[in-house]
Amino acid sequence: MLSTVKKIVCPECGSEVIIDSEAVEVAKKKARFSGIYSLAYHHEDHVVLVYIDESGGIRGVEATPLFKSDKPLFLKFDIVPVPNPRDKMPSLNKLSNEELAVLSRCDGETSAREIAEALGMAYGRVKAILEKLYSSHYIKELREVVA
Repeated sequence: MLSTVKKIVCPECGSEVIIDSEAVEVAKKKARFSGIYSLAYHHEDHVVLVYIDESGGIRGVEATPLFKSDKPLFLKFDIVPVPNPRDKMPSLNKLSNEELAVLSRCDGETSAREIAEALGMAYGRVKAILEKLYSSHYIKELREVVA
């Protein structure tokens, strides 16, 4: 089997970048679905993007600055349930004990994650209950916050 190692020149700094045969083979397989596949290489203070087609040919090369940030790239979102005023809520008799427990923790400041921890419940379960309480008009708003 012939080696499919590829060599390119970085358009940003002019140095040589070697693409090993395994990466080329993976790119060829992935390119079958869309016709082209990109490989990214961290290269000094930038990233080199190499576009490979389904036959293993290089269709393009470009460089882009390396993005640096002090803030996290992935923000974790949570919800804070804001209850309706008591006089605007439907009857509490319609709620299960579990729903009442969740509703009793809704104060407009406590997040769904904090409610789940306080009640020893799974976050997904609390979120489902909050959505039901919201659709039943026990909760006025489900406000998204960055956790």
